[in-house]
Amino acid sequence: MFKPDFVYYVCASYVITYMNESFFARFKNKYVISGAVLAIIIIAIIIAKNSNKALPFQFTTANMGTVQEIVSVTGTVSPVGQATLAFEKGGVISAIYVKVSDKISQGQAIASLTSADDQAALDSANASLADMSRTLTPEELAVQKTAVANAESDAVNAAHDGYVKALGAVVNYADQFFNNAQSVNPSINVYTQSMQAQISLNGERVAVSDSLKAWSNELTIGTTGSSASALISKSQSHLLVIKSFMSDLSNVVNSLNTGNSGLSQSAINADVATINLALSNLDTAVASVSGAQTALATALSNYNLKLSGNSSEFIAVQVAKVAQAQAILDQDTIHSPINGVVTLVSPNVGEFVSPGQAVFGVQSDGNYKIEANVPEADIAKVAVGDIGTTTLDAYGSNTFFGVKVETIDPAPVVIEGVPTYKVTSYFTNPDSRIRSGMTANLEILTHERQNVLKIPYRAVSISATSTTVRIVNGDGKTYKTVPIVTGLKGSDGTIEIVSGLNAGDKVVTYITS
Repeated sequence: MFKPDFVYYVCASYVITYMNESFFARFKNKYVISGAVLAIIIIAIIIAKNSNKALPFQFTTANMGTVQEIVSVTGTVSPVGQATLAFEKGGVISAIYVKVSDKISQGQAIASLTSADDQAALDSANASLADMSRTLTPEELAVQKTAVANAESDAVNAAHDGYVKALGAVVNYADQFFNNAQSVNPSINVYTQSMQAQISLNGERVAVSDSLKAWSNELTIGTTGSSASALISKSQSHLLVIKSFMSDLSNVVNSLNTGNSGLSQSAINADVATINLALSNLDTAVASVSGAQTALATALSNYNLKLSGNSSEFIAVQVAKVAQAQAILDQDTIHSPINGVVTLVSPNVGEFVSPGQAVFGVQSDGNYKIEANVPEADIAKVAVGDIGTTTLDAYGSNTFFGVKVETIDPAPVVIEGVPTYKVTSYFTNPDSRIRSGMTANLEILTHERQNVLKIPYRAVSISATSTTVRIVNGDGKTYKTVPIVTGLKGSDGTIEIVSGLNAGDKVVTYITS
């Protein structure tokens, strides 16, 4: 392949050689003349091409402007305030006051349950409060004393009955699983999971003997007046010790199988039936003692309440009972927690609803937010208070809405193996076009530098030791490399230059050859 300089040299030599001949001789040779003319044309073409030859690089000019860092994510529009509502208690719906799409105010009633019983309880509490200001008549006082005496008698009987049932459950049923059961060194005679379990159960059996002995002694002491309360309370404590032992023993018996116990399946089934019967009898005793204890406490409380008349302490107690009854009645009606629009009404009047069953919904009207998951690579750039814009798929890419970052969740959410952080942004201006559930294409302006020197980022060369650019020299055909200090990197492909360049400098962006 011939180079242009070589062609130029050959053609020039050809012309010069023949120009040295006489005009007449050259004129006689028409081929010589044609060759000379052709050589002159070729030389002219080559000179023209060389004069228009493109530079071996591309460049741009450093100029002043604005550099912006923007984080782009996709999110979903949702109401600023929304609530799914349920009754705190179960019941039959007696009234529904709203329908879907109704505007509603904070505190406005949405629906109610049948509340006759709760209203009656409140009325009774209020009546008792009103009655506390008067003094008991002798007849009324006698009634209260009789109620207390009967409750004390029932408590004593329940303590005796509980002792008999507990003793029978231990001696007649549980003790068949121990050797020397009522001695100070009982030993369980069925398979247990560990030596520690054996030691624990043997110790519990000793504690049961001590508790039954103490209980028996307490029952032989006279039980008049306030001693009935003490007796029933101690009986409850003894039953707790015995019930704990029986439960632990039941776990051991129910874990037996033919492989670990050496017993036949029929023997195991019999043992399980035995321990279950013992527990059933013991549970009956526990319920009886507990009920008697509650009844006695109630009788004493009522007596003291009546006897004390208008005592400020007892009145305060009754006021609290009235407040409690009112709170229970209030649970029969659901109220809206916010101003907004009704979005859900699922039940009908007359339908039973369970506690916690979501049956109504409301959301704020006109106030919306965008929730978006920002990858960990970008989350450090985003801060509460950052502003931005968003487009909604429903209205295309040329309709913009202003937003502002309100919250950033501290805990990550892993999406397809990438940790992300939920960023919540509020719309800065209400707009009737915004709807819950719309897809939002969010651009958050995280940093901005105005009136700074900037160049395309592709013009910068970064190594482990330096950051440089190539500046075009004055001849426009060559360049030199100079160090620079950069600042903010823009999302549009530009970068801020802090030092090393001046406005108007031409920097190489691409080398073509």
